[in-house]
Amino acid sequence: MTVISLAEKREESGPHLSGIAICLDCKHEWVAVAPIIENEFNWLECPSCGLMKGRFKYHYERDGEQWECNCGNDLFHVKPKGIYCPNCGQWQEFPINDRDG
Repeated sequence: MTVISLAEKREESGPHLSGIAICLDCKHEWVAVAPIIENEFNWLECPSCGLMKGRFKYHYERDGEQWECNCGNDLFHVKPKGIYCPNCGQWQEFPINDRDG
C-alpha cells in the first residue's frame, strides 16, 4: 500500500508564482515556477550552481489594496527610520487603520 501525503498534494495543486528568477550568487537567470507559501521567505534553487540563492527578479502583487507613492511608484525601501520611495525619496506616511486601534 502507498501512503500519499495530503500536504504535498495540496502544495502541488495550490497557487504558484512564475517569472524570471536570478541567482544572487552566480547571477544566472532563468524562468522559475514556485508555490506561494504564506509567511515564508522562498529561496529558489539555482539550476546553474545548485545553491538556494535564487529570487524572483521582479515583484508580484497580492490581491487587495496596494500602497502607491504620489509619484506612482509602488516599490519601497524599508529603513529603521521608516519607509521611503526610492524613486522620489519621499518618506511614506500611512493613515491609521481603525482596526489597529
